[in-house]
Amino acid sequence: MGLFKRRPLPPVLRLMAAAGLPTAGGEIQMPAIAMEVARRDNGRAAACLRVVEDLLAEQGDGPLTALKFLEALQNTTSHGVVGLFTTEDLLPLRGPRTVAGWMQVERFWQAVVTWCDQDSIDLHASAPIRTIENRRLQSIVWPSGRTLADGRMVDIAHVLQYELAVGASMV
Repeated sequence: MGLFKRRPLPPVLRLMAAAGLPTAGGEIQMPAIAMEVARRDNGRAAACLRVVEDLLAEQGDGPLTALKFLEALQNTTSHGVVGLFTTEDLLPLRGPRTVAGWMQVERFWQAVVTWCDQDSIDLHASAPIRTIENRRLQSIVWPSGRTLADGRMVDIAHVLQYELAVGASMV
């Protein structure tokens, strides 16, 4: 006994396990994990944010995986969709490293919004995306953009424009 050490799961599989998703089939996309965690009836948000806290302290792929998850989770919860957590619901569940990662993601997306506003790039109202009923479409659209406090939406297309124009990415 004890001759074989069990290797820890890769970062994405650790998040999947914390989210209550099966890991035997391999990794799934980060937006799908975030969508599952964001559902109020899942009850796994705190467990996933504990995994994020651990990943942010690691070397290798852990920190990047954690930031990608935080980005997808923040985006998903920003829309104020019934049945999903809000961003405010998640704030008390964060550890110190997660707070720092959370703020890094926030600063990046705010830089995109500021750039869009300065360059007169139109950000459309986000209200229509809240009416999406197809779960597959929800898992594509909701994690790929965020609703701002003023009701506008910034999405992955704006991020791409920003990154190409400014030469800066989130990490």
